[in-house]
Amino acid sequence: MVHRAHAALVIGAAALALALVPLSAIASSERTETASPTLVWSPASLVISGHGWGHGVGLSQYGAYGYAQHGYTYDQIVAHYFPGTDLEPAGSKTIRVLLASGASSLTISSSAPFSVTDSSGSSSGLPDLSVKLTSSLEIDLGDGSGKVALSGPLTFKAGTAPLIYAGHKYRGKFRVIVVGSKLLLVNYVGLESYLYGVVPCESPHDWPADALEAQAIASRTYALTSIKSSSNFDVYPDTRSQVYLGISGEYPESTSAVKNTSGEAVYYNGELARTFFFSTSGGRTAAIRDAWPKAKREPYLISVNDPYDNTSPYHNWGPVTVSSLTLATRLGVSGPVSDLTTKANASKRVATVTITGAGGETWQVAGDSVRQALGLRSTWFKVTVLALQYPSKAVSSGAKLRITGRARNAKSPTLETRPSGGTWQKVRDLNPDSSGLFKVTLKPVTTAYYRLVAKNAIGSPVRIKVASAG
Repeated sequence: MVHRAHAALVIGAAALALALVPLSAIASSERTETASPTLVWSPASLVISGHGWGHGVGLSQYGAYGYAQHGYTYDQIVAHYFPGTDLEPAGSKTIRVLLASGASSLTISSSAPFSVTDSSGSSSGLPDLSVKLTSSLEIDLGDGSGKVALSGPLTFKAGTAPLIYAGHKYRGKFRVIVVGSKLLLVNYVGLESYLYGVVPCESPHDWPADALEAQAIASRTYALTSIKSSSNFDVYPDTRSQVYLGISGEYPESTSAVKNTSGEAVYYNGELARTFFFSTSGGRTAAIRDAWPKAKREPYLISVNDPYDNTSPYHNWGPVTVSSLTLATRLGVSGPVSDLTTKANASKRVATVTITGAGGETWQVAGDSVRQALGLRSTWFKVTVLALQYPSKAVSSGAKLRITGRARNAKSPTLETRPSGGTWQKVRDLNPDSSGLFKVTLKPVTTAYYRLVAKNAIGSPVRIKVASAG
């Protein structure tokens, strides 16, 4: 909350540097008005607040949590976020997870003996519990010949204990592939075992069972639709696909959720659905056509109400203060920025942002580009814009000065002033029009600073210089 000084403002040449003329009195005072000075816009101060976290398409994880708390079952939760779909059994599959790429070397280990198989199908037990590989694929097989180069790709199989990479234990087997002079490490793992290491990384393991089961179904279906036979791997182990930590990320509660929904996947008209998911909707999910205009339309990826999402700490977020310079730099436009307006889509998210420079030039960018550039949690946001006009040159003492300001989306905006060496004091409350614009008429008598203030927002101060008498 912005603190304001509410002391009475004494108007006069010897006190504060300002005299206000009511707008209603301007018409009758035209004869005393001097020529209007050239006015310029101050750099805009931007304060952003919003709702939700993530792209907004598909299943809201906190929304599912809220539904489960209100007694909904996992199949009801899935049906809500993917309307018109059905749950059907899916076949058993192996998922290939890329654990490392572009590595100069990597180390594979285990707490029990394990084996390696080369491209010819020849298998050998390994004498050591840890193997360090480079692109030469040289390994000591323990036959007294020292290190020998094997023909890749190489497949490592666990013995009585799981394989380990980068401190994490994994089910299934590892395949090492040489690409150029670098290494790829891919974990080949059964779909259900893969999900054991995914679900607790995507939804907290201590959430209600039905929320975890809904997550398991969404993750299973997402994995099935990610299989790419033409590639060396199917999915990444992070948010580019789904977060996956192998055995190291598993918990009994989430493993039970996977087992309780074993094999179930989401289908639409007999085909696997695209089951996107994300953290928090802010109260309503987004249609795929709004989030990703170039993506294929799906009748089940529409915007739906999300009434129980408010348990999320990200249901509402902000305020985030952004300077005009930061905005211009990160979006690659010429600063300073004097204004910013947004246009929302049918899912309430910001589709486009129009940025206005100090000289009146404009740029239009996608709402998601602004989200990424500023590190915002979602594209469901609102921008408070504070900016003032001010004369580029000194004005005559006591002359009327009409200026325009912007206080768009501002709560309880006021104008404040501070003479040199003084403190900020309130001048007047402001009543912007529907576009956020307002006009005030001043009669500055000494040089002073002015600024706009609103709830959770303070504008950049501008200096109005007053020429010395005589």
